[in-house]
Amino acid sequence: MRKLILLQYLLVVLVTTGCAQDRIVEELGFIHSIGYDLNEAENAKKEGVLIITAAFPQVAPTAKSDREILTTIAHTSKEGKEIMARKTERILVSGQLRTALFSNQLAEIGILDTIDTLKRDHTIGLNVKIITVNGSTKELLFGEYPNHPRTDRYIYELIEKDAQTHVTVDTSLYHFLRDYHDDGIDPITPYIKQGSDEIIIDGIALYKGDRFVYNLDPKASRVFKMLHGEYLGGDITTEINLKNEEKKAYLYITFSTLESSRKVDVQSPSQITINIEVKGDIEEYTGQLELSDDEVQKEIERKLAKFIEKSSEKIIEIMQEYHVDNLGIGQYVRNSCNYKEWKEMNWSEEVYPEAEINVNVIAKLKGFGSVK
Repeated sequence: MRKLILLQYLLVVLVTTGCAQDRIVEELGFIHSIGYDLNEAENAKKEGVLIITAAFPQVAPTAKSDREILTTIAHTSKEGKEIMARKTERILVSGQLRTALFSNQLAEIGILDTIDTLKRDHTIGLNVKIITVNGSTKELLFGEYPNHPRTDRYIYELIEKDAQTHVTVDTSLYHFLRDYHDDGIDPITPYIKQGSDEIIIDGIALYKGDRFVYNLDPKASRVFKMLHGEYLGGDITTEINLKNEEKKAYLYITFSTLESSRKVDVQSPSQITINIEVKGDIEEYTGQLELSDDEVQKEIERKLAKFIEKSSEKIIEIMQEYHVDNLGIGQYVRNSCNYKEWKEMNWSEEVYPEAEINVNVIAKLKGFGSVK
């Protein structure tokens, strides 16, 4: 009898506990994406310099939409969250935050204060993706994307996929802060924009400290990733002129990079060589030559290597112009000298902008895909 009573008690506890959990989950607003824009209104100093927008999924079965979006104006991220909490019946929590978006206008004046606020929130993980937006984060989060009703998940998965296979990078809160505090490298983030009914990867955002200074377009971003370190995946399409090719107009080649690696050789702080080896397949060729011919292969390898070298030099010139070392060349220079020499060297403002940085590329063809 006592055993039966105990069993009934346990069943009641389990049932009531389950009901309580369902009720609590429905009362919570799990913020998945948060966007920060610069408030450019005349009264911004009084109202708040930030326009903050938060998106979170709807879990209630009776909800008419898959998501809920709140926006407000505030001086700080914490204040914004408190104001938004007064606009919803749900309790806002940040433990499920996946992406933090910053408009390019806000990023141009610096995002460290907001980044630091995210870091200090013990409920937010360091794996939150930091993303720069070409335009308004508010408009992007409020946008309707018919094929992707859950905008927050769409952004997260878009960045994750493209960073692995194509042109952008996957920068977490941890990686951004690590590079910001390292005096031998500057941070980078993905750069996205709003399309008509989709979100588009728009390349890589280059930062100097916590300020956004330049956007590399998608084509340049592919080469940048080779310069930045080991890179798997991605295609490079370029015009190519081959010696014995009869067809001269509209002659293009698509090189699918399977893998690339880099080595940085520091001859002196003002003279550095970056060696890149890239291997891949020819996926598309609009010419008439037989690609199985050894001489044709060697010519293609040389011209692909030359194309990557020239593209690399242009990227490095841009970075030197803006005094940003997003490739982390300063880390190699720092490791090549002693602590006193490094601290006395004004690397980012004096040495790096004038340094001679050469790029040597070796391209190797591994296959020809379905082309002849």
